[in-house]
Amino acid sequence: MAEPSQQLRSFVEVPAGSHFPIQNLPFGVFRRRGVQAQAPRPAVAIGDFALDLAAVADAGLFDGPALSGSPCFHQETLNMFLGMGRPAWREARATLQKILSADEPVLRDNEALRNKCLVPMSDIEMVLPITVGGYTDFFCSVHHAMNCGFIFRGPQTPVNPNWFYLPVGYNGRASSIVVSGTNVIRPRCASQNTC
Repeated sequence: MAEPSQQLRSFVEVPAGSHFPIQNLPFGVFRRRGVQAQAPRPAVAIGDFALDLAAVADAGLFDGPALSGSPCFHQETLNMFLGMGRPAWREARATLQKILSADEPVLRDNEALRNKCLVPMSDIEMVLPITVGGYTDFFCSVHHAMNCGFIFRGPQTPVNPNWFYLPVGYNGRASSIVVSGTNVIRPRCASQNTC
């Protein structure tokens, strides 16, 4: 599939310098602020809005072979959608770019549907987009290895010679994965200098 044209324009006004133009529609999961009863819902960012993917699905706009009738956007996480693989991801992105396009009337000209689908970012809070069962972290950046080695082994040998020849991987704690902006309480005594 070809990369989307830089000339592709959305009917949604996107501020200059925004990280979320129609060419970059990052997936996430949100909850409306002040609506505790509402379950988290998948969305993509477009400008200063979240496009509610459950509302898009309810309107029947995901009509391709992978997503038509799929409950993947009625989940509280993106796990089901991610598990569907590249064909579904490509279909979703193509559909979303089409319905957000300045030339496509289906959402642009339907105010009621637009109001259901486009939620101002100021009205939402982001939540963890996936359920994380666990993860393996690969220690592959020499700068990271040197910084950590300096903390644990001192400046004499911050990186052991074998690091350059053997991949280093370790299991991480799934509970340490949080949404950006979440306050994190750092553990004490990660090294002798911090106890």
